Amino acid sequence: MSREAERWDHDLDERATPAPLLQTWAWGEVQARAGWTVERMQSSTTGAMASVLVRKVGPAREAYVPRGPVPATPEAIDSVVDWARKSKMARLVIEPEAPEDFGEVLTEKHFKRVAPTQPQHTRILKLLPPDQLLPTFRHGRRYNIRTGIKRGVVVEVGRHGDVLAKQSAAVERRASIRLPDRGYYNLLLYLLPWCHTYTAYAPETRQPLASVLVARHGGRAYSLFAGRSGRQSELMGNDLAWWSAISSAAEAGCIDFDFWGIPPPHARPGHPLEGIGLFKSEFGGEEVAYVGSWELVLSAAGAKLIAAERKTRAYIRGLKRNIP
Repeated sequence: MSREAERWDHDLDERATPAPLLQTWAWGEVQARAGWTVERMQSSTTGAMASVLVRKVGPAREAYVPRGPVPATPEAIDSVVDWARKSKMARLVIEPEAPEDFGEVLTEKHFKRVAPTQPQHTRILKLLPPDQLLPTFRHGRRYNIRTGIKRGVVVEVGRHGDVLAKQSAAVERRASIRLPDRGYYNLLLYLLPWCHTYTAYAPETRQPLASVLVARHGGRAYSLFAGRSGRQSELMGNDLAWWSAISSAAEAGCIDFDFWGIPPPHARPGHPLEGIGLFKSEFGGEEVAYVGSWELVLSAAGAKLIAAERKTRAYIRGLKRNIP
C-alpha cells in the first residue's frame, strides 16, 4: 500500500468506527478498474472525506459517493455538494452510513430519495469466540452446521473468483437477479487488503456446493457476495461455508460481521431477498437500517441525459438476462 493510501485510510479511521469499507482507498482502486473515475475529496474546513466515483455520459458527469461522506454530518454533506458544484457535476448521489432519520437533513438540503445501490438494510452480528457463538444461533442453523461437519464437508479459504461466479450464476437463475461476473470478484479478491472466498466442497466428489466472499476492514467482516449450486443440499454445504466465514472472522479478532443485505422490515411476501433474509436471521445479530440513497440534481439537462442512458443500459441488461 502506498503512503498516500495509508494516509487516506488512517484519516478515514479517525472519523468513523468502523470506517466504511466502501470509502477506503482500496475500494476506490477496485472501482477504478471496473470503469469508474475515482476522485477523492478532503475538506480542510469541515474535515469531511469522500471517495467519489465519477462517470461521464456525453458532456455530463455524475458523482456517486458509496457509504459516504465520512463522517456523516450535515457539514460533511455541504462539503460534498460544494465540491460537486465546483467540479460541474450534473448529478450527485450519496449513500451516507447514517441512520434513517438523517433523511430529514438531506431533505432540507434539497436531496431526493432514489433507489439504493448498496444495501440499505442489513444485519450485523457481534462476534464471540466460535465455541460461544455457535450456541447463539437458531436451532435449525446449529443443526445444519453440525450435520455438515459430520458428513465431511470441506471448506477451503482462498481466492476462487471462478468458483464463486459459477455458484452465483446458479442463484441468478433461481432468483432472477443480477450478480457480478468473475472479473469483478477477482478485482475484490486481489485489490482489497483482506478479501477471501470460503468454498464448501462435497467430501467424495470435490464438487463445489457453496461459496461466500468476505472482506475485512476496521474490525468488521463483510459478506459481500455469496452463491450456492443447490446440489447435494443434504450435505449442508451452504451452512458450512457461512459458518467458516463467520468463525474465521471471530478467530481473527473482528468485532462484528455484516451480512450485507436483508429485506426491509415488513417487506411483502415474495420480496427478492425474502429467502436469504430468513437464512441470515437464523445466525442472530441486529437489524440495521441506513438512510439509503439520495440524489441532488445540479444540472437538469445533464441529469436528463444521464437518466436516458441509464434506462437504455437497464433495458440491454434485461435483454441479456432473458437470452437462453
